[in-house]
Amino acid sequence: MMTKITQRIAANRQTTAKDLILYDDALAGFCPRVRPTGTKIWYFRYRTPGGPQRRLVLGRLPGIGAAMARQLAMVAAGDVARGIDVLAQRREVAAENLRSRQSTLKTFITERYEPWALTYLRTGEFQLERIRADFAEWLDKPLADLSPWLSDQWRKRQIATGMAPVTVNRNLQRLRALVAKAVMWKVIDQHPFAEVKPLRCDRTGRARYLSDTEEQQLRDALFAREQELRRNRESFDRWRDVRGIAPLPLRAAEFIDHVRPMALLALKTGMRRGELLKLQWRDVDIDDKWLGRVIPKNKSEHTAGEAQRANLAYCHDRQLMARMDHLGNNDGVSLMGKDRVDTDPRSLLAGAVGLVSTTAETPWAFDETPWAFDAPVTGPQPPMDGEERDV
Repeated sequence: MMTKITQRIAANRQTTAKDLILYDDALAGFCPRVRPTGTKIWYFRYRTPGGPQRRLVLGRLPGIGAAMARQLAMVAAGDVARGIDVLAQRREVAAENLRSRQSTLKTFITERYEPWALTYLRTGEFQLERIRADFAEWLDKPLADLSPWLSDQWRKRQIATGMAPVTVNRNLQRLRALVAKAVMWKVIDQHPFAEVKPLRCDRTGRARYLSDTEEQQLRDALFAREQELRRNRESFDRWRDVRGIAPLPLRAAEFIDHVRPMALLALKTGMRRGELLKLQWRDVDIDDKWLGRVIPKNKSEHTAGEAQRANLAYCHDRQLMARMDHLGNNDGVSLMGKDRVDTDPRSLLAGAVGLVSTTAETPWAFDETPWAFDAPVTGPQPPMDGEERDV
């Protein structure tokens, strides 16, 4: 329909089952669009040289009247005549406004990165907490002001506090991943840390061995803990029996829960908490005394895809067999059993380790569990807890 579009024509136009477009015969490209819902939108259509047809939204009726919409369309027509892509120009302005609103590290984290991290990162809440703590002095700094020099100064201060280079690299990597998202989402043009290389660090690690006294303290504490829990169950059953309540089963199994076998495995293999929690019985070969897992591909390139195997010759495989009998040795079942499914991994062994770490010669956390496999690969089986040891 070709006619000069006025306020009355646009306002009184009735809706149809499909979108209705009214073309103005006085200004080429100026056209209101009437949607089936009753919404009326002012558009200006134009074509860039050698490009596709584009449609620029001018506003909605009644917020923008016919006279104002026509004036905006005439301005846009003049820009198009000068070779300006008005739609692309508007998008650039919108992107620049978004950048200005999200220019600081704090704002970008809150408005863009945090919703994404909490949705897609398994440890998103922890990662956000560490970024805000490690880079608190940068939160009010624009992302565009981040630079390699700033990162070098930050690393120098962290090293001066005694932080290990590997920890400094890990903390900075969290921020690098965040800034990479800012580049991907067009908040900034380039990555400020693209040329920053990680600090050199010792990749061989170090082993801290338990002394004989410390190892015996840990074993005694773990065994005493289970004995105490057994006595508590017996006492509770007596209380129930007096009141005519059926007693609960006695805790007669070799292990009453995951704590002692997990601690002993960590001691004798050097495996970390996360590795132990992911173990399944299909990873255990009792006959050959081997325990092995395939390292995920997101690990170090030096070990990706390789079979990680720990020798169980001195890992008390008799205790493992008892644990296997208790669980039924089902393929796909966690090595630590179903009783750890609802347990917070971060505090899984805090109690057991705390029993001995405070009296150890050097305090340690579970993920820094000192190794105790100081015996040869072949040889006699170490005694079970409670058995006599040869001096």
